[in-house]
Amino acid sequence: MERRASQEALNSAGQSTAGRRPLFGYGRKVWLAVLALAGFAGLLVVYMYGFLEIDSIIRPAVEEPAPMGDLPENTLADVDTTLKQQPPRFKRCSDLPIPEHYWNMTIESTPAFVDVPQASKINVGESVCVRVVVPAKPLGTAQTFAPLSNAPWDSVLVDLVGRATNVSVPVPLRMANHTHNQNRDLTHVYEADVVLRDADIYSPEGYIEFRYALWNPEASLDPQPFEPEKLQISDTLQVNVSDDDGVSPYSLQNYLDLPLCTEPNAEGRWISAASLPFDAAQVPPPDNHNLVWLPYDCRLKRVKYQDFATCLAQRYPTIHWFGDSNTRRALKKVSTLGQWCAAEPNSLVCTCNDNSEKFTNYGAYKRISPFDLDPVDGGAVAPDGAVEPPANRSRIVAFKWDGLTTRNDPPWADYFTQDFEAKLGHPSLAIVGVTNWDTAFETHAFFSGEVDKLAALID
Repeated sequence: MERRASQEALNSAGQSTAGRRPLFGYGRKVWLAVLALAGFAGLLVVYMYGFLEIDSIIRPAVEEPAPMGDLPENTLADVDTTLKQQPPRFKRCSDLPIPEHYWNMTIESTPAFVDVPQASKINVGESVCVRVVVPAKPLGTAQTFAPLSNAPWDSVLVDLVGRATNVSVPVPLRMANHTHNQNRDLTHVYEADVVLRDADIYSPEGYIEFRYALWNPEASLDPQPFEPEKLQISDTLQVNVSDDDGVSPYSLQNYLDLPLCTEPNAEGRWISAASLPFDAAQVPPPDNHNLVWLPYDCRLKRVKYQDFATCLAQRYPTIHWFGDSNTRRALKKVSTLGQWCAAEPNSLVCTCNDNSEKFTNYGAYKRISPFDLDPVDGGAVAPDGAVEPPANRSRIVAFKWDGLTTRNDPPWADYFTQDFEAKLGHPSLAIVGVTNWDTAFETHAFFSGEVDKLAALID
């Protein structure tokens, strides 16, 4: 259910590869950012440099699936009866038994649905248990798709969405502890305890992306068409989150008083920019659904490109930046100080098809392209043979690669040698973009091994 790359591979990295020195001799002093890229340049820009002042962040649009009829009356009655029988106090999913009849449901009698066993009133900062029941839908034919080890057969996305604030809280679903979840053709149940910190009345929203492990096209299988399956959600399924004392530390009214964030993975929620109780220009720019990501315990702010370039020159004068075409588009944005694609950020050129576009701020289409970033003038191709950046500028060396795959020429590990340091400068920051090519052309097992190899070279 998680789409973030596992951190375990990085944490378990062993000794450096034989015959190789740690990255340019800096060991742990070299900064590394390993990014799980969603495939959109705007999103990369935001995560990489503290939410720059860009026009929009691109998130993939999902076509609304065709409506499925209401749940059968007896099923809704069973769900409502289960809710009413629960004692009116907070419990975690592990404390709430899954009704046995859920495991016997089939798609012929019951569409997939969301269950909140204690849908009631809670206080800010408390949690509710959210479950998704995916009734059995036998495939009837042989197929070779299979999930990764300990991964679910179904890919399901669910948010809890506030009616008044439009706050959207992701539900990190996990397989419930039951043998049915290991069998492709049986009913599956997923659950999560979700902490809600914004006062509002919440309702679930979501859909099934894929059944039968069709989300995992490994072993040379073809990617499958995206045909989302709607989740049936009762109109009575609501969670009322109140701030009875009016002193919630998570209130959006107090957001601008929070300290600035110092790490990129702070827990938070999506909220409509139109619903903010303050000027939206004071927070990161919205995505293409006009939603802004706001952490609960710290504050994110926009950073002007000029200020960002000044910061790089002062703190990271030499940067080695590895990535694919998404990184190229991000660097086009950076090297023009935000001017590239400012007029039509959602066009095909700005989101994907920029391969043939003429661009002069740096050698965007070369495998290795050094350029100097000036806080006033933007990017300019670095002079041949120049290793150190000019005063008050940062030197960015852009490496175009195909992830950690075998498709790189030269092999990607060759970039992490002393020869490259001598030719291209000693980096104070390394930024590494992966997963797009890796997902398309390699297996998860191969990728995990290459991540370990990368971590060993960096360490």
